[in-house]
Amino acid sequence: MFKKLLVVSSLILSSSFNYAYAEPTSPHLSVKGYAEQLVQPDQVVLSVAISHSDKNINKAKDEVDNVIARVIKVANTFNVSKNNIDASQLNIYRRHEYNRGTQQQEFTTFQVTRNVELKLTDVDKYAQFLQQLVEAGVNEIGFTQFSYSKADELQDKLKKQAIKDAKSEAKELASEFDAKLDRVYSVNFAHSPSMPTPYARQTMIETGQARSQAYNVSDIVISSEVFVTYLIKQ
Repeated sequence: MFKKLLVVSSLILSSSFNYAYAEPTSPHLSVKGYAEQLVQPDQVVLSVAISHSDKNINKAKDEVDNVIARVIKVANTFNVSKNNIDASQLNIYRRHEYNRGTQQQEFTTFQVTRNVELKLTDVDKYAQFLQQLVEAGVNEIGFTQFSYSKADELQDKLKKQAIKDAKSEAKELASEFDAKLDRVYSVNFAHSPSMPTPYARQTMIETGQARSQAYNVSDIVISSEVFVTYLIKQ
């Protein structure tokens, strides 16, 4: 009776683990170990776009190039290294409008756009950095993502803590049911990466009109889970 009850209980426990493999047919015990830690983001990546329209394609391109130069100058002021500046190729579009009189699409202007991705390693200066980018001529903020630079190192630490937690849980449950653990049947990890926190999104910002506000960056939760199935000695 005890063996049947233990098998049923373990199956109920493991059903929430979403395993991709078959459970053992012999008596077993499935447990989950978990560990997490809150960290303060210490770097931020933001994607900005510079766009300008003109009937003269060279004028549109020159304006975008000038803004790019100012953006790089701002980045240098905030100690953003060259490796943390990634500028895309120019994108050029012919813009048209429908003329009801002629019932045809007519050319209006060329739109030249270029995207730049920047990584700032001093989060405290983010608001000031964003303000100066807008003043430099950036007219679109694509996304902003905060992250923790030592996430991988912390993940390894949490993995060990999760394993320790799983072992403790298995021993406690086995003891409560007067069972003895045999060998480990399977081990699966489910890491939760340091999810960059989307923080601000502003599109079509008019030059010189960026809103001044305080930025309170929330903590990032980094966690590690381990799912372990033990066979039970019979």
